[in-house]
Amino acid sequence: MTTEPTGLFQGLAPLLANRTVILTVSANGTGQVTLNVIPKKVKDDESDALTTALCITASPEELDRDLPAQLREFTNVHAKTACNIQRVKDELAAAEKAEREAADEKRAKKTKAKTVPPAPAPAKPQATLGLFDQSEVDAEDATADVGCRDEHVSVATCRSSDYPD
Repeated sequence: MTTEPTGLFQGLAPLLANRTVILTVSANGTGQVTLNVIPKKVKDDESDALTTALCITASPEELDRDLPAQLREFTNVHAKTACNIQRVKDELAAAEKAEREAADEKRAKKTKAKTVPPAPAPAKPQATLGLFDQSEVDAEDATADVGCRDEHVSVATCRSSDYPD
């Protein structure tokens, strides 16, 4: 069985473990005392809910009697709020990460679908043939045709007398 804090600083100890706390005490003219417990921010991006002050105005006797219970409640609420805020931040970070991954996956699928097949290798440029040149294709045809031709090939010869002057 744990004993509950009975004093001012025992009640503040759980809160002081994680942050600095500013205490202000002032008296008004009617015999009452105002106590402010103001937690300071630990990080600049920390929620303002974690720096909400506890302000109590009561007689000194009431403060001596009720302050420890008020501080316990304040530190418990503060701890729960800090846990809830951290849980929400973690959930948001996980959701953002999942959204980024889904977008990256979608982008990868689109890129994959848009991939253009590689262009065929460019054809060899054909060389310009001269008047008496024979292309490689013609040379192959001529070689292949040699075995298919008749052996009775007539060759005409021309004489210069065959042409009119």
